[in-house]
Amino acid sequence: MKRIFFYLIMFLIICAIGGGAFLGFKLFEGDPPKITPVKIPDIIGQKGEIAIKVEDRRAGIRLVEAKILQGKRQALLGEKAVNISSIWTGSPEKEMILTWQLEPRKLKLASGKAVLVISASDASFRNGSKGNQSILKIPLNIDYLPPVITVLSTIHNVRVGGSGAVSFQVNEKVTNPGVRVDNVFFKAVKGEDGIYRALFAIPFDMDRPKTLQVEAVDMAGNKGMAGFAYSILPRRKREDKINISDSFLQRKMPGFISQFPEVAAPTLIETFIKVNHELRKKNNDFLLSFCKDSSDKILFSGAFVRFKGAKRSDFADKRYYFYHGKKVDQAYHMGVDIASIAHAPVPAANNGKVVFAGYNGIYGNTVVIDHGMGLMSLYAHLSQMSVQSGQDVEKGQNIGVTGSTGLAGGDHLHFGMMLGGVFVNPIEWWDRRWTRDHIKNNLFLGGKL
Repeated sequence: MKRIFFYLIMFLIICAIGGGAFLGFKLFEGDPPKITPVKIPDIIGQKGEIAIKVEDRRAGIRLVEAKILQGKRQALLGEKAVNISSIWTGSPEKEMILTWQLEPRKLKLASGKAVLVISASDASFRNGSKGNQSILKIPLNIDYLPPVITVLSTIHNVRVGGSGAVSFQVNEKVTNPGVRVDNVFFKAVKGEDGIYRALFAIPFDMDRPKTLQVEAVDMAGNKGMAGFAYSILPRRKREDKINISDSFLQRKMPGFISQFPEVAAPTLIETFIKVNHELRKKNNDFLLSFCKDSSDKILFSGAFVRFKGAKRSDFADKRYYFYHGKKVDQAYHMGVDIASIAHAPVPAANNGKVVFAGYNGIYGNTVVIDHGMGLMSLYAHLSQMSVQSGQDVEKGQNIGVTGSTGLAGGDHLHFGMMLGGVFVNPIEWWDRRWTRDHIKNNLFLGGKL
């Protein structure tokens, strides 16, 4: 009997020690919660997001609070209190990630430096049952003021379908600077002198843009915008009638069917319509895609060289195609056709780098040269190409000979120019005075162009 009583007493003592150890380990433990930043932006603009991680594996998390201090101003971002059902079990939340959306203006914070203060307490009985507390302070840089843009260039007379140039300065470090023309954005390049320069264009089918402005986004995501004086000159609209003959179809369509099976149709004229409409768009998109990878440096120098010969069609001519007297299709001609002698040598219009030399559907054998800042020239329907992709070329250097590859009806050069993802009128780039007045002077290049 005494032995049983002894064992009972020992059991109770062990339980008491175990219970005390539990209370000491869990309810009176002294380790504060651990606070870890998850997402703290270097700069916070009009809006920002802050995320932190809080851990407490013993007593659990009781309360987390976030606020921003700026001078005498205290702005509460928010707090998270955990409902603790039993003081003996502590908090059920051992780990949590908290996110707060920050809008400095609504919190009446000014642009400038501030301090983010995160405090977290656990469910321990320490500190008068307030628990152990951790405080993390993180410096913040608040900037919700947009960058200030100063336009330097003064004369911006641009014809629809033509090109222009703008130069400007910005008062702080920015990303994505450039010129917006409605939904088309033309990237600007920053020079060693701190001046941003951009070439831009008015697309041929845009009679009057609703938006024409300089834009830049600072490191906090604030967008600065600045207008500038400009004049949009109308485009001379031309139309052309082209008769499609059976001999042309028999000569050209089999090649397209073999190269592009998707254009095959029950009749040759139906095949032509698919080539002229669907394949033309695909080929144009392919050519324009090179503009996005253009060099940031100005590679061209002065006016562009015009291929010698008679002009057969103009830029942005609206062509109507007739077959046996019936109109079957229409399309815009995005370049200038020049005819010379058969297999005439073709010069590079200006200095640059070849970015494409190959076959491109309706354009046949095509060479594309990058001249920098989104500006490119293209040479189509060539019978031979004497350059290859990646090769540097100089103004006047032979790049191939004319031909009638692609959808060409006869030997000629289709010369086109592209800028920032749109086709532009090549004719003005051949003009030395225009290049000086509208490009060189606006870009403040001095003797560099």
